[in-house]
Amino acid sequence: MGVGAMGGAMAAGLARHARVVVEDQAPGRADEVAAAHGVEAGDAASCDVVVLAVKPQDLADVLGQIVPRLRAGAVVASVAAGWPIARLRAAVPGHPVVRLMPNLAVATGHGVVAVATDGLDADAEARLGRLLAPLGAVVPMDEALFPVATAIAGSGPGFIAYVAAALERGGVAGGLGADEARAMVQGVLAGTAALLEGGEDPARLQARVTSPGGTTAAGVAVLEDGGVGPALAAAVAAAAERAAEL
Repeated sequence: MGVGAMGGAMAAGLARHARVVVEDQAPGRADEVAAAHGVEAGDAASCDVVVLAVKPQDLADVLGQIVPRLRAGAVVASVAAGWPIARLRAAVPGHPVVRLMPNLAVATGHGVVAVATDGLDADAEARLGRLLAPLGAVVPMDEALFPVATAIAGSGPGFIAYVAAALERGGVAGGLGADEARAMVQGVLAGTAALLEGGEDPARLQARVTSPGGTTAAGVAVLEDGGVGPALAAAVAAAAERAAEL
């Protein structure tokens, strides 16, 4: 329900392994997303799991429209900031509720999804986990941790893109063409992500790449002098603080 940027990304990611029905209040939007991702446009509230991906300020109105249409036992999952589980539970009495914090990379199966649940038994928890797994890294957690999860999962791609843009600028300043710099940075990011995907500690990977007195060591020294590490940690803290305010 709601297939803007995030809802559309989730529909794309889920479409590879589940029947997905999309609905949107904007005329023609559901049909557009359905055609793009091979899903159905129709009554999203008729599904076993109903994902609410509308703006927080619109969620109360949307819930008023869909609650009468929910099937018995349907799980209601929301990605809306500012709607804690207690508020969701009050709005959809008698239904299990879930809070999700995904990022846009779920469209490709390489996203991150923080999950907090209420009212699901063990079997339902397992089914939900299997449904979400193809979206990327699914991380169950206490709802109290959602602000920092939002900072990492939601804002993290923006932080990484900021670093990528800086690396591109450095390459261009050194004489590379813009296309060459972009191709190299994209390759480095993809390769590093693949190395870390197996669970390797980032600090250990950095140590493996950093030969004493070598090129990486020279660059890392500049990053440390510039306070880049603490600045990124502070960026996560600031994003988490803002998420808690919403």
